[in-house]
Amino acid sequence: MAYATSELSSLLPAEVAGWKTAGKDSIYNRSTLFDYIDGGAELYLSYGFKEVVNRRYKNEGKPDIVVDIFDMATAPNSFGVFSQSMETVDESFGQGAQILKGLLIFWKDHYYVSMIAHPETEDSKKALATLAAQIDKSIATEGSMPTIVKLLPEHALVREGIRYFRHHAWLNAHYFIADNNLLHIDDTTEALLAKYKNGDTRTILLLVEYPNPQSAQEAYRDFVKSYLPNLSVKEPVQIEDGTWTACRLSGYLFMAVFNAARAVDATHLLDAVEKKQRQQKEGRYGK
Repeated sequence: MAYATSELSSLLPAEVAGWKTAGKDSIYNRSTLFDYIDGGAELYLSYGFKEVVNRRYKNEGKPDIVVDIFDMATAPNSFGVFSQSMETVDESFGQGAQILKGLLIFWKDHYYVSMIAHPETEDSKKALATLAAQIDKSIATEGSMPTIVKLLPEHALVREGIRYFRHHAWLNAHYFIADNNLLHIDDTTEALLAKYKNGDTRTILLLVEYPNPQSAQEAYRDFVKSYLPNLSVKEPVQIEDGTWTACRLSGYLFMAVFNAARAVDATHLLDAVEKKQRQQKEGRYGK
């Protein structure tokens, strides 16, 4: 157990709704995180994790409340971790929250907060909400969403289906592409998957932004060569299950559509991304 002090502890109240702090806070950094969450540390480490504070609250005869506040260094990293388990869009706390039975998580600025109370009772449910509100208030600032998220067309977007990441493992976790890293996704890139309503199916949009056009071109070439050579004609391709796949390169940005019901649907979605990209550049440079 790693006992220490941290600025993160100042974000937590000493007690909440009858639950009081039990023992000392535990603090873990990049070197010791595996001691705390062996088997799950990779997620946080892949998003630039710096430190986490763990505190337990007790209330006699009631379930313990366990709280973790992760310092993820940047707001995009914090959003990325949150997005990995996002099932609903809830804005009750922070800049986005997820409330399940016995669990409440949210992100705000560069912090990711997780609170657990099992088994859930009416009292513990209320206490989690009260605690979340207090931590939310303690975090005085909000952070910016990843800029790549702003490239997503709004029409038919399934907001709870957005996944932002900077490690290729998380691409395959949500939509399998290949065993190896075809798209060269690493710490220098930003990537996201998004789902779009398409009748009874969900169309998948993948965006990857690279640090320079050369890196983008290399990734595009390797993807086309290994994933679906017919895509080299730069037109949507129908695959065995009857759906359509398309990809395109626009400067620093690689974009691909999977599971489209029609070729025109894939094309229109890519066109809409490029339109967003142009608008973003015009806004950025004041044109």
